[in-house]
Order: sequence, then structure tokens, then C-alpha cells
Amino acid sequence: MILVNLTMKTNSKFVSILAVLLIIGLSIPGISFARSIRDWFNIWQKNTRHEQKQNYEQEQEQIATSSYNQIRNRQLQFCNLIGKWMDKVGQNIIDRQLKIQERQTERLDKLNERRENRDAKLEQFRLNWEEKWEEHFGKLEEKASTSAQIEALVEFKEAVKAAIASRQAAVDAAISKYRTDLDKMIADRKTAIEKAKNDYKTAYQTAVQKAKTDCANGVDPAQVRETLQADLKATREKYQSDVKAIEKIDVKPLVEARQQAFKEALEYFQKAMQEARDKLKTALGI
Repeated sequence: MILVNLTMKTNSKFVSILAVLLIIGLSIPGISFARSIRDWFNIWQKNTRHEQKQNYEQEQEQIATSSYNQIRNRQLQFCNLIGKWMDKVGQNIIDRQLKIQERQTERLDKLNERRENRDAKLEQFRLNWEEKWEEHFGKLEEKASTSAQIEALVEFKEAVKAAIASRQAAVDAAISKYRTDLDKMIADRKTAIEKAKNDYKTAYQTAVQKAKTDCANGVDPAQVRETLQADLKATREKYQSDVKAIEKIDVKPLVEARQQAFKEALEYFQKAMQEARDKLKTALGI
């Protein structure tokens, strides 16, 4: 639109100039008409280019001023809205922490549920095993006819029950130690994560409070925003680094220790049972 108006104005001036030159050329024969036209045309082009340059520079200056004002307004709004914006960000952090706590609670609930199921299965297995041993004892009693054989059978039953009780006690102790050590590892890791979260929350609040104080003291909003973004980024990266540095729970050593205890209990039981059987066989003459 500017170029159209400029062109119309330019054409109007050019026509006026030509009219003047025609009058001068007719009234003053001594002056070359062609030379006059060329000189005036050169002057007209020079003035036109200068006017176009001025108009372009003014237009660019207006655009730059408008952009600066828009940016400046957004910067000023940052200080005015920092409280609401930070409250929203803070709520998002709280929501994420609640979700983490919910997942931790769900994992603990599942862990306890698995333990209860295993305890129930173990108890049922022991009851079934005890019934089978009672049946076996009954069959052996049918073979005992003398008082010596009956006495040997009584000793065998006591030896078997003692071996079973010893093995069960060792197994229960191994399971209890495994669970105690595992619970401690879970609690220690949870404590470390909670500390990392609290440190993150404190650093976050400190950065926000600094931004609010800077805004209240008249610090340039652009500088306040830049500083706040840098502080929040550093805080977030430190939290992520702290969480990553917290070792994940490695249950392998605990499992190996438990299995070793199971193995030793079984070996003791098998040895005791072999001695009891040999003694009974001698007494029964089998």
C-alpha cells in the first residue's frame, strides 16, 4: 500500500515537473530542452530514492518498537504473575511426589501379600508333611513286636521330630533375616529418596522466593526470569542426579545368603535322618 501511494505521488510530481520544463523550454530557447529534462529527472530519482529509504527506515523502526513493547509487556507480566505461575508448578511437583508415594505403597502392599501367600503355602506344606510322617510311623509300629523294637521306634520318632523342628527353625530364621535385611534396604532407600525430594523442594522454594524478592526490588524482569529458569534447571538436574546416585535394591546377596542357610539346614536334616534310620534298622533287624 505504501509503495502504491508513493508511486502515485511520484507520478504526480513527475507530471508537474515535465509541465514546468516544457514551459521553460518554450520560453527560453537558449536552454537545451533535453538537457533540462535529464537534469530534472536525475534530481527526481535521487529525491525519490531518499524518500523511499526514509519511509522504509521508519517502517522498520515502528516494527522494532512494537516488538520490543510486546516483549517488555510479557516480561513485566512475569513479575505480576510469578506467584500464580509458581503455585501451579509447585502443585505439579506435589502431584508427582504423591504418585511416587502411591507406587511405593503399592509395591509394599504387593510385597506383603506375596509374603503372606508364601507363609500360608509353607504352613500347609509342613502340615501335609507331618501327616505323611504320622502315616509312616504307623506303618513302622506294625513291624515292632518286641519291647526293644518299640523303644527303638519311639527314639526314632523323637529323632525325626527333632530333626524336622531343627530344620524348620533354621528355615524360619533364614526367611526372617532375609525379610529384615530387605526391609532395611527398602527403608534406607526410601529415606535417601525422601531426603533428595526435600532438598529439591527447599531449593525450589529458595529460587522462587529469590525471584519474588528481585521483582519487588525492581530488578529487570527479564533478568529475574533468566535467573529463575537457570536456578530451577540446576535444582532439577541436581535432584535427578541425586536420585540416580541412590543405588537400586540388589537382593541377590540376600537371596544367596538365604539359600545357603536353606542348604545347610537340609544337609543337617538329612544327616540326622540317616543316623536315625540306621539305628532303627538295626533295632528292627531290617
